[in-house]
Amino acid sequence: MPKKDYYEILGVSRNATEDEIRKAYKQLIKKWHPDKHHENKKEAEQKFKEIQEAYEVLSDPEKRAMYDRYGYVGDVPPNAEGFGGFRGFGDFEDIFRDFGDFINNDIFNIFFGNQRTSSRRSQKRPKRGEDINISVDVSFEELFTGTTVPLEYDRYEVCYHCNGEGIEPGSGWVTCPKCHGTGTVREERRTFLGVIVNQYTCNQCGGTGKIPGETCHVCGGSGRVKKRHKVNVKIPAGVEDGVILRVVGAGNAGYNGGEYGDLYVRVRVVGTSGFIRQGKNLIKDLTIDYIEAILGTKIKLKMPDGEEKEVKIPAGVQHGEEIYVYKEGLPDMRTGKRGDLILRIKIEIPRRVSKTERKLLEEIAKLRGK
Repeated sequence: MPKKDYYEILGVSRNATEDEIRKAYKQLIKKWHPDKHHENKKEAEQKFKEIQEAYEVLSDPEKRAMYDRYGYVGDVPPNAEGFGGFRGFGDFEDIFRDFGDFINNDIFNIFFGNQRTSSRRSQKRPKRGEDINISVDVSFEELFTGTTVPLEYDRYEVCYHCNGEGIEPGSGWVTCPKCHGTGTVREERRTFLGVIVNQYTCNQCGGTGKIPGETCHVCGGSGRVKKRHKVNVKIPAGVEDGVILRVVGAGNAGYNGGEYGDLYVRVRVVGTSGFIRQGKNLIKDLTIDYIEAILGTKIKLKMPDGEEKEVKIPAGVQHGEEIYVYKEGLPDMRTGKRGDLILRIKIEIPRRVSKTERKLLEEIAKLRGK
């Protein structure tokens, strides 16, 4: 069987660059696409396979180097030098190099089987797109009413040109020239120990037996393109720091018709306005004068949402006592019911008092028998 001249098939010189080979391949693949040759379809299919085969070898630096050196890629040709159709060794380095390849690949496959081999032809199954994670900051004041945060980020969307198929519209799918539509490749290697057979899933078609007649020039065959996406995310009132909100379908586009992934938004609450959060309750330390503690008082307290509340402190309040102001806390994230405001009383006692104040205090002490 005569050897194929891959350079002649693609119409390029032997010192052609990768760009020249790629350009020649694209031109020929369009010219000899079987769908364009109804009158001589078999001839076109054969020519199409040869072009694919030639490009597969010449576009791969390792395969091209082997082809340039030996005139073939893969199995050792039947008319090779040496005994039993096996190529003769130039020196001991060749022996150990080939023997090393045999040990690393073939022996393992004989005893354990190639993990890539599949008896059933794989199909391009729909695959869900990846999820996207984003963090947003929400002020403490916004916890009382909730807010809507506009987000803008990059994500993959279904290619508008090929509608996610990864092929140029109208080019269709053709039989893979490497596995001839079987989805698996069977290779034979002649070694000094005999013939080693290795079968694996075709890496050119991914085991489907079909390849694009022409890859989509917009997405490069992935079926997806990156675009800027905008979405408004509603942050509920009372949301807690670290909560993750899920926006269904706002992630990356899937593969082969698979559904979009989701967007996960992590909420970070910034600022406290002097309040301590305890679930839906708010806690604040309130310092009052000892006279106010004895007689009672009213104070105006500015809440985190900007409102001003008047709070009554009863007479005789004790240091460390907690005063509850009901339904003045944060709303519950799920039910909307508000928690309470808890004031922790701290009574301030002066270190020094005036003479007049001291005299009055001494008179009060006598009245109380102190």
